[in-house]
Amino acid sequence: MKKGMVVLALFLVFAGGCTYFQKSATQDQAAKPKGEDPNVVFYTFPDIPVPKELTLVREKTFIYETPTVKAGVLVLKGNVEMGSLESYFKANMAKNGWRFVNSYKYNDVILNFVKEDKASNIRATREAFTTQVEIWVGPVDRAGQQAVIPVAPKENDFR
Repeated sequence: MKKGMVVLALFLVFAGGCTYFQKSATQDQAAKPKGEDPNVVFYTFPDIPVPKELTLVREKTFIYETPTVKAGVLVLKGNVEMGSLESYFKANMAKNGWRFVNSYKYNDVILNFVKEDKASNIRATREAFTTQVEIWVGPVDRAGQQAVIPVAPKENDFR
């Protein structure tokens, strides 16, 4: 009987410890505001939602930040269907104050959004078993009220 109680106590301590470490590991990933959609994470830009199925590719991501401007490109990968990705960004960017401007579709999907002081260009490309997403964010030219949306260079541009 004592052996059973000791085993049960050790099991409860072990299970509680595992739960603690899972919570702290999850907190180290991307920040997620409370009360938000459980499928949404935010990387660097607190108003640009990203589906959890996409993971950040750090070696291709670039962020430029000054006291007044934060701009750059997030590169993400995951196995996500293009149509659902397009719907996801249209719905969730609007929830975060972005206005949909236009989209281009062929093999890739390009979505353009603006906000009062910045613009965002989202490009999704489907490969064999993965989808790559580039999220470009840049400031808006307030003098001319035109969006400054960077154009993603293609690999052939450097040859």
